[in-house]
Amino acid sequence: MDFILIPGMNVPTCKKTKTHHSLLTRQASSSNSRGNQCMSSVMKLPENVIAHILSYLPVKSLLLFKCVSRLWCSLIESEYFIKLHLRNSVHDSSGAKLGLILQDTCFLTPKIFSVADVGSPNECVELGGGPFGYRTRLLGSCNGLLYVCQSDMEDSVQYKRSGKYYVSPKIALWNPLTKKSHILPLAPIQVTSWSPLYGILDSLKVEYAFGNDSINDDYKVVRIVQQIINPGMADPDKFILKTMVYSLKANSWREIVAPSYLHYIVIRESVLIREAFHWLPIQGHGLNIVAFDIRREEYCTVPLPKYLESKSSPCCRNLGVLGQCLSLASSSVHDVEIWVMKEYGMKDSWVRLLLLEQSSSLCYRSGPYDLIPLAFVKDDNDDHKVLLKWMYDRSLIWYDLKLKTYENVQIHGAPWLYQSYIFVGSLVSPLPPIMQ
Repeated sequence: MDFILIPGMNVPTCKKTKTHHSLLTRQASSSNSRGNQCMSSVMKLPENVIAHILSYLPVKSLLLFKCVSRLWCSLIESEYFIKLHLRNSVHDSSGAKLGLILQDTCFLTPKIFSVADVGSPNECVELGGGPFGYRTRLLGSCNGLLYVCQSDMEDSVQYKRSGKYYVSPKIALWNPLTKKSHILPLAPIQVTSWSPLYGILDSLKVEYAFGNDSINDDYKVVRIVQQIINPGMADPDKFILKTMVYSLKANSWREIVAPSYLHYIVIRESVLIREAFHWLPIQGHGLNIVAFDIRREEYCTVPLPKYLESKSSPCCRNLGVLGQCLSLASSSVHDVEIWVMKEYGMKDSWVRLLLLEQSSSLCYRSGPYDLIPLAFVKDDNDDHKVLLKWMYDRSLIWYDLKLKTYENVQIHGAPWLYQSYIFVGSLVSPLPPIMQ
């Protein structure tokens, strides 16, 4: 027989049910009481102690804890706490925990993912489209901020004014964890040569770099433009070089003097270390590594290893960062060498970290052996490993310096082909001070 419950009707309950309900109520009340007592005890701690404890938490947790109280919200949003949290996060990433940002390179609308720790079985998490939706293309990372552009150069603003052609690439800074972003002011590039055959973009080579100026508490973007004066002509070596620097603090661009040897740098991703960007020169011109000091906004050079000067020209060379030191991978038909500069700027401080002979399965595992050193970490057994990236297929590998063995990096849920960048989660804002 079915019963219909009428609102307001008293339903008799058994004594056992009442006793069980009373027990659950007392347990919940006791749990809430203990929780309130615990929170009350935490709130009585000095603010600097609370800040120290919170600074070791991930960004996702901190964003939730802003709702605990006005005090915690004000603390977590303070400049002091943001810098403290960043310092602890950077220190953590130099140990056994290493985060990555990945971008799918298989499709026209590539997705972006984050990996909390490449050394653990954590799955990658999709971050969404970014400032330009799914036409956002990653250019690099620094202190939790990504600098991105709107897809490729073909999506930049192109126009003609007073008989001259201009192109304005769209660039943005983006913190994918706080979801804040800032599109940089347009800085038009005047195109000096154009033809229906070669178009505007074929005569341009544009390189970007992004980093932190800790002395002036600023973040800066450097844009290098190499432009062929007469594309398709017999003398394509005549270039126009221009360098512009964007300051987040001033929210503006300014042009600086570009040295002539800038024409000979390899247009690849720059390497950021010691608050300076680094590029390799084209081989055969006797040049050293080209660097750009972010604080002074000046170009300079850094010496290559002396040993490599007398060696026959390698097939491939790539710069990287290992253990907070500038590193260089040099590959030839015989071997692959990875060098580390122990004292920055000192030529004699280059030390060979490892040598992979021709017979090594790692050296020839996938055809071309074009390697980039990404990171130098210690695992749980205190063994040192090097994270390397293959330029051939962009895949990642761990190389154990002690055992002299390697293993492929397995990232669950990662795209089949992807571009990867070292990433440190932070609360750093991509907005200019005037807009915060």
